[in-house]
Amino acid sequence: MGKLKNSLIDVRSPYWPQHLEVYEYEYDTGALLCFLDYSAPDASVGYNGSAWLVHAYAGGVDVIDLLKDTIIKEIEALACSSLLRR
Repeated sequence: MGKLKNSLIDVRSPYWPQHLEVYEYEYDTGALLCFLDYSAPDASVGYNGSAWLVHAYAGGVDVIDLLKDTIIKEIEALACSSLLRR
């Protein structure tokens, strides 16, 4: 299991998506720069909020299509819980 932290990488350049949340997912042998879309919770309709992994970069290459579903779900769950706390 990895851990998620706020990214220290400057992603303000036009190359990086500006409308997505940015985190680094650290695991045993490295880290992924993750970009997630987030939908805030709405208690009035019973919606708990959700996060979706859109991009996951390793060494400047988007590897989202190579990640196992369990890793994607873990990143999304960690990001969603982090975003709910802010």
